[in-house]
Amino acid sequence: MAEKEKLDGGTNRHRYRGPADAGGQAQEAPNIANREWLGLRELTYYANISERTLRSWIYSPSDPLPATKVGGKVLVRKIDFDSYLQRHRVKPFAPTDIANLVRTVLSQTSERQ
Repeated sequence: MAEKEKLDGGTNRHRYRGPADAGGQAQEAPNIANREWLGLRELTYYANISERTLRSWIYSPSDPLPATKVGGKVLVRKIDFDSYLQRHRVKPFAPTDIANLVRTVLSQTSERQ
């Protein structure tokens, strides 16, 4: 535990392997836990999604990710982002009755002959 406190200075913000600053040092992950609005860079850390993907979702012609542009900076409300991800969850396939499917296909092909 003491070693961890030495590494991150005793704060809850951890170092990450993201873009480096001008000196080549790793930057600290932004503190986004209690923020309502996030910029695109902060969203990339929050959801581990590239900025390019986020922009494609924002400018999508169908069901875009809600965003606001303020002074050239794109901002997304964290709750809107979470809702967007919920709407786009991968749904599991329903079980398929293979035997019934084969019977249907065979009966259709026998009717055509």
